[in-house]
Amino acid sequence: MQEENYYYMSTGTPTYWPTDPQKTPDLLDFFVTKGLSSTYADVTPSFELSSDHTPVIATISSSVIHKQPTPKLHNNKTNWDTYREIIDNNINLSIKIKTTEDLNETLQTLIDTLQKAVRRTTPQQITKKITNNIPIEIKRL
Repeated sequence: MQEENYYYMSTGTPTYWPTDPQKTPDLLDFFVTKGLSSTYADVTPSFELSSDHTPVIATISSSVIHKQPTPKLHNNKTNWDTYREIIDNNINLSIKIKTTEDLNETLQTLIDTLQKAVRRTTPQQITKKITNNIPIEIKRL
C-alpha cells in the first residue's frame, strides 16, 4: 500500500460480529483509495441491517468534510484519585436485588453516580476551532 500510495479508510471499529463466542469481533470492511485526501471522505457504520457484518458507508465530497470530535466523559486531566473516592463514598454494595425493577433502579443509580463523579473530577477542555488548511490554489479549483 505504501509503495503504490494507497490509503485505507475505515470506521476503526469491528464490522464482523461472529456468533461463536470463542471468536473475536474483527474489522473486515474498509475502503482502499488512491489520490483521495481523507479530508474529503468520511466512513460511517450502518446499523440498519442485522447480520454478522456491520456495513460501512463511504461519503466522498467535493468540499472538506468537517468531522466533529467524539464526545468523551474523561480526558487526560481527570483526577482519578478523587473519582475513586467519590465512587467509594456513594456506592452501596449491600443492595438486595430481587426484581427486574430493583436491577434497573440499581443500574441507573450506578450509571448516574459514575457520570456525576467523572464530571466533578474532569475539567472541561476548550475545543479548538477547526482550521481549514487547504491552499488557496486548491480552493479556487
